[in-house]
Amino acid sequence: MRVEANSVNAFRPTKGSELTAYGFRVYAVLGYEQGDDMFKRGSGQPINDSAYGVVVLAASETVEAKVKESGSTAVVKQVVPMMMTAVFCDGSGVRATAGPVTTEASRNR
Repeated sequence: MRVEANSVNAFRPTKGSELTAYGFRVYAVLGYEQGDDMFKRGSGQPINDSAYGVVVLAASETVEAKVKESGSTAVVKQVVPMMMTAVFCDGSGVRATAGPVTTEASRNR
C-alpha cells in the first residue's frame, strides 16, 4: 500500500486476481474514507471525506469512452500516456454505474 499526501491510499490487487473494471485490467485500487481505520491519512490535506477508484491499464480515451457508455459520472484522468488511466468514482450513484468488477479484491492492511 502507498499513501499519497492527499490521503489517497493505493492498493495493488492480489497477484493472479485478474481484477478488471470497465473491462480493463486493474493496476491499483484507490481509496480514502475519513474515519475508517483501513485508510491511512497523508501528510497534506485529504482529497475529500471519501474518494475511491482504480488505475487501469489502458489509454484514457478508450477508458473515457467505456465510462461514458456505462452512464457513470466517474472522472477519468490520464496517468501514463497511452498506458495507464485513473478512474475516480462519485459516490452518489456508483452501485448502479461503476461498471462490472470481475474478481473480488483482497483487503490489505
